[in-house]
Amino acid sequence: MNSPIVLNPKGRAVSVTSTIAWSVCLVMLILKGDWSIGPILLAVLFTLLLALSGVRLYQEWVDDGEWLD
Repeated sequence: MNSPIVLNPKGRAVSVTSTIAWSVCLVMLILKGDWSIGPILLAVLFTLLLALSGVRLYQEWVDDGEWLD
């Protein structure tokens, strides 16, 4: 069952902002240099969230056809 695509212009801005925020958090975690179990788990979580944000942005661009322009 295919539902219609709901275009949300604010959605892409939120995705980009989220990706930037997670990137800054990951860089700050790397610069801190404390690699006990907690920061390692946070780094893994940040990396997964960055990957998911990237996939979402790619899917939005493909759905909108912007990658063809």
